Amino acid sequence: MLSTNSTVVRLISVCVVGALSMVGCAFNRTEVKSLRDPTAARIEFDLPIDTTVSALNAIPPHCGPTGNRRVRHEELRVYRIEGTILRLKRERDHDIHIVLADTTNPKEHIIVESDDPNFGKSVASPYRDRLAAARRMMDALVSASSADGFDDLKGTIVRVTGIGFFDVNHFQKGRSRSCIELHPILTIERLDRTDIERRF
Repeated sequence: MLSTNSTVVRLISVCVVGALSMVGCAFNRTEVKSLRDPTAARIEFDLPIDTTVSALNAIPPHCGPTGNRRVRHEELRVYRIEGTILRLKRERDHDIHIVLADTTNPKEHIIVESDDPNFGKSVASPYRDRLAAARRMMDALVSASSADGFDDLKGTIVRVTGIGFFDVNHFQKGRSRSCIELHPILTIERLDRTDIERRF
């Protein structure tokens, strides 16, 4: 009997993990991601913090399920980072999902996402103008590449500003060790390697 119960528990666990993997970020904490949650007014939009992908990986993790509320002070802050694009894809909710690697420690990754201001809950966001401005920057970045679009942006170094967001760990590729993302992004711009080398 114990063996049967253990098998059932394992099967349920596998199903839950599979469901999380399939659903992914698209349906997790949608109010927070679209800046429609009650605490969005406390976000420090005008005080971006310059940091690194590695530094955001090193903060204490918060990878478990969370409701439509901001759970830690990092989710009220705007961060500015630089990273190398490793992966891009368009999600089912029309978000553009980008994996960045740290420019000096490329084993450290983070996910940043550009929301579609004309889809889902983002349409009614009180900060829709900010989401729209960021998407225009993202579209311009894609348009400046060649016909292959997303694929041609791989390896591009960008500077991104965005709001801290803890996503549940659903085995997404490129997630940070702390499970923090920048979601939504507020700006994104291409950097030249010469500009980065000059600073160092």
